[in-house]
Amino acid sequence: MRSLAVLVLALAGLTACAPRDTGDHPAVPPVATGAPIINPAWTSCETAAAQTVAGPDALELPRLPADFTPAAVVVCDEPIQPRADGGEDVVQRERRGTDVAALTAALRLPDQPRTTSACTMDLPGIAWFAVLDAGGRWLRPGVATDACGKLRIEARQAVERLELTTVRTRVLREMTSSAAASTGCQMAWADMVGAVTADLGSIDYAKRPVDAPKGQVRLCLYRVEPAEQGSGKPRGDFDRGGALAEERWTPLRAKLLAAGPPSPCTAHASRFALFLRPDGTGGTVYAELDGCRRLFFDTMAGGALRQGDQALAEEIERAV
Repeated sequence: MRSLAVLVLALAGLTACAPRDTGDHPAVPPVATGAPIINPAWTSCETAAAQTVAGPDALELPRLPADFTPAAVVVCDEPIQPRADGGEDVVQRERRGTDVAALTAALRLPDQPRTTSACTMDLPGIAWFAVLDAGGRWLRPGVATDACGKLRIEARQAVERLELTTVRTRVLREMTSSAAASTGCQMAWADMVGAVTADLGSIDYAKRPVDAPKGQVRLCLYRVEPAEQGSGKPRGDFDRGGALAEERWTPLRAKLLAAGPPSPCTAHASRFALFLRPDGTGGTVYAELDGCRRLFFDTMAGGALRQGDQALAEEIERAV
């Protein structure tokens, strides 16, 4: 999931204003006017920025004043940092640099004339950064717009190419626990049984054929907090998990596939299991461990619901 978010940001950063056949234009934030706020002395990313993720908000900031000469730059971001125990944390990182000539030139660029042609609907962001003058004063400058009203690519590239030294990091939150990392399970996963049964619509999942991955699989158990139970897509938090060898998975797989149609039930599960292959192929199987104890088979052919029972739930619990 996080790799997808990184990929989306990376692609957004590389996309220029190219025509598309819809004629649509992106919703661009308004450009700020007036003088920027010049702060007397830099403290830290923690105190200067409430949120330091890349975004398009530099479009809304006043531009670099003519009488402010940058001598240094601070870039604040929130990368994922691995730990020695195998887990991962999201950290706030503060980096500094003094080679700011290219960035200053990019910040002095004017807005480009707005095109009447079509633009892509993406809105590329830029890292949170501030510039400091020789006296230590700092400000967050705005960035000029391109022909589509987006951040000029020259400024985005100037920030990306800065030579920076990390001066401070602090942990914001845990991304992956050591226990989850050792099992290959994600820290959070949606309970798709709850999601599907919350909005069945016109699809009769009970009549669809079932299938499950073969060979070795990974079994991950998740807890669903009361506030999430009954929501449109209940979030599950990692409890425990591990690999199931083929000889252990095969008889359990047969019992799952032999389950009958789901029974009428409105209870919400507080625990569920997820079966999937380490490489992600072959589909996934979800099993509620309490509540209605339903099963959901999610394959390339579509999803199907079946009915489990307490004995099957207990066997799944004992498997890891």
